[in-house]
Amino acid sequence: MALRIRTSKFRHVYGTQCRREQTFENVRITRNTHDSNFCSVNPRSLAVVTESSGGGSFAILDVNR
Repeated sequence: MALRIRTSKFRHVYGTQCRREQTFENVRITRNTHDSNFCSVNPRSLAVVTESSGGGSFAILDVNR
């Protein structure tokens, strides 16, 4: 039996850093560990779970600002 090694399509992929105008800063998410999602994104908005006591608090940020 011949040994086959699968080649990766993503071997030499390099990312570029986004400009400051294209990022969100100082978004504090919860420190509690859960088996759930901390954020959800669509083409118009970004929703993140925030740190607060009691209840499901979250923030919705407009992607287009």
